[in-house]
Amino acid sequence: MPFALAATLVRRFVPSQAPTEETFRHGAHVAALDRLVRVRVVVAPVLAALAMTFAFFEPTPWRRATMLTVVIALFTISYVEWSRSRRLGIDAVNLPLNFFAMFFGQLALVVATGALFSPLTPVLVLMSLFGALLVGRRAVTVLAVVALPAFWTMAAVHARYGLVPQIYGDAGGLEHGIAPWLAATVYSGMVFAAALVGHTLRGALERLFTDALEERDRRLAGYAEQNRALSTLSAEIAHELKNPLASVKGLGSLVAKDLEGKPAERMGVLRREVDRMQTILEELLNFSRPLVPLAMEDVDGAALADDVVRMHEGSAVDRGVGLAVRAGSAHLTGDPRKIRQVLVNLVQNALHASSRGTEVVISIDAVGDSIVFHVDDRGPGIAEEVRDRLFEAGVTTKHQGSGIGLVVARALARQHGGDLVLGDREGGGCRATLTLPITPAEEEPT
Repeated sequence: MPFALAATLVRRFVPSQAPTEETFRHGAHVAALDRLVRVRVVVAPVLAALAMTFAFFEPTPWRRATMLTVVIALFTISYVEWSRSRRLGIDAVNLPLNFFAMFFGQLALVVATGALFSPLTPVLVLMSLFGALLVGRRAVTVLAVVALPAFWTMAAVHARYGLVPQIYGDAGGLEHGIAPWLAATVYSGMVFAAALVGHTLRGALERLFTDALEERDRRLAGYAEQNRALSTLSAEIAHELKNPLASVKGLGSLVAKDLEGKPAERMGVLRREVDRMQTILEELLNFSRPLVPLAMEDVDGAALADDVVRMHEGSAVDRGVGLAVRAGSAHLTGDPRKIRQVLVNLVQNALHASSRGTEVVISIDAVGDSIVFHVDDRGPGIAEEVRDRLFEAGVTTKHQGSGIGLVVARALARQHGGDLVLGDREGGGCRATLTLPITPAEEEPT
């Protein structure tokens, strides 16, 4: 609550440096206002009960009328603001307007219940503190112009006419003498001090919150620079390793021609491991390098899916898994190489997860202004331990996986203005859903 309150106080004073920061301030502002509205809805009935009790025992008509009028007005304002916040959102609540309405209503209740000798008068001191804290300089100005003169006016009325209700009994005798003037002096000092403390605390919270945001920005900038350096280093390492691996693979192919039996099997294992290492390095390079601009052209989604299926027919046969495409007309504008890369990753994942005798199906549908690719398998589905972290680098359930492929695939989908999500398939298995706009918006610079 203190941090949300700090964010509420400085929302108008701290310049926005990024949409996420403005969203953060707005969320804190909404949370603080929502709490204030809820508290007021609870307090209003309590004040109403106290007012009704006072009006029942106090015979003075104008006091009864004032009490009932003020309580009804405050209760109505509280209910209306609560209703508006439910219908229009908490942003519809006007904090300064609400504070001033409550302050003047409280001042009227103080006058009706004994003025400087009312048990409600100390509440004005608390309202001065929170008014200066939440509303700011406007609240301090109103307190100086209205509250302080009001105390001295009440003291003068006490001394000349009397404002103590009859139900207070002998307390009315305090009005004659120095007591009203002493009370006015004390309350004026307390209200002034409370407003000063609130205003000072508001400034301190503003500076604290501003410093916290600036420190966060510095740290984020440092993390971004470190991430760029690590990405560059990893890309350089991956690039340097590709050439030696290519040489090892080529030499392995030459040596394998002269081998038979067990040595040939071992050489086959070596070549497969080299292939796997090359795949991992390629994924690492794709992850490390910035996304290159899209080479946009007309794409036949069905034909592209057929190409991907033909590329993986051998792998599917080796695993005993069927592979099929079910699609109608699915034309869109995009980068065919990058779309193919996404589909290749999804099909490879599906084949790896599928059990022998099942089928991997690529289905394509036109939905509104988008083309939706579904890649369905009948594997074990998404493991619970990684369900919420599927698109984090390094997160994978494969024994020999790098956890980078899905990260790159989603980045390519979003570069097109689409998205990639994974979910459970009805009847068991996993469904990967690639959504791409038929005509993407102009690509933003990366």
